[in-house]
Amino acid sequence: MKIAIVHDYLHKIGGAEALANAIFEVFPTADIYTATYDKKLIDSLEFFRGAKIYSPRWGNLFSKKIFIPFLPFYFERLDLSKYDLIISSTAHFAKGVKTNKKQIHISYIHTPPRFLYGYEGSTRNRDAWYMKILLWPTDFYLRHKDQQFAQRPNFLLCNSKEVQARIMRIYKRDATVIYPFAEIRVAPEKKRLPLFSPYLVVSRLESYKNIDLAVNVCGKNNIPLKIAGDGSEMENLKKLASKFKTVKMLGLVSEEMKATLYQACKAFLGTVKDEDFGMSLLEPMMYGKPVVALRSGGYLETVIENKTGVFFDKLTEESLIEGLKKIDSITWDSNYIKKHAQKFTKEKFQKNIKNFVKEKLNLLHNS
Repeated sequence: MKIAIVHDYLHKIGGAEALANAIFEVFPTADIYTATYDKKLIDSLEFFRGAKIYSPRWGNLFSKKIFIPFLPFYFERLDLSKYDLIISSTAHFAKGVKTNKKQIHISYIHTPPRFLYGYEGSTRNRDAWYMKILLWPTDFYLRHKDQQFAQRPNFLLCNSKEVQARIMRIYKRDATVIYPFAEIRVAPEKKRLPLFSPYLVVSRLESYKNIDLAVNVCGKNNIPLKIAGDGSEMENLKKLASKFKTVKMLGLVSEEMKATLYQACKAFLGTVKDEDFGMSLLEPMMYGKPVVALRSGGYLETVIENKTGVFFDKLTEESLIEGLKKIDSITWDSNYIKKHAQKFTKEKFQKNIKNFVKEKLNLLHNS
């Protein structure tokens, strides 16, 4: 059986790319199709080992937001006619590949495109009234294509009940939830842990992550905070953090260093509104660390209140401070937190994917 895996982009790495790689490990003979491909980055993480990866020569253009309107053309013009099974992994337009009646297409939707349906995205530039006017024709067209594309797969999967509800509301289609995973890939560095454990954020540094809120709250209240990651908001956050002695920007860190930070932190902060799933919270939980998360979106599916973390209710400094106070008022059972995180393992995810595909292939062959 010939298999193709289609993923939106491979020029940066996050949870969606780790998930696509996990699907490839289940189907290691699959070919990979993507709009962008950073070979050096992908090879450094040993993702898609041995795979044939197809991307357009000019694919680097798709990493620029101005070229996003052309993505639908790329994906729906892919010739996948030689494959029996197509699995797309998408938060944008990879679900729009065309197939025939003899093929089966299963699409794992991380979320409908956030920027098209009123969810906070990687930039706040769209919030300006004049940008809404300028972008309206393009967004209208892209929503039309997205709605059309969402009807093409035979079956839909998604990462949370939060996204399942979005799919039903926006696409009017059922989707099966198969939860993603967190994993400990490496051992922590052999370093002496700090005497005063800091709060921690590990994230892409984008505006919708609301990391500036964590910086302001911890900085103004002399609370130690470390932030690891990179993104379009790096310089703005560096400038903000420089005003405070207790906030440190670490930039990109190695997997070993990330593990050390998880092991050493007091608690992890999650400040995204309408998070799709909240995979980032599971990684510190694997080290037995509680989280402080906004009561919103997919966080509600990964946090057991007062057992694996606490919620704060609003994206305000006052509300986050109350959340930090709750952390200090509870005695945390690190073994319970670890056990909870272990419900979201890579092995379980891969088993569920394999069983779902097998079930749908049998259904097709017996029909």
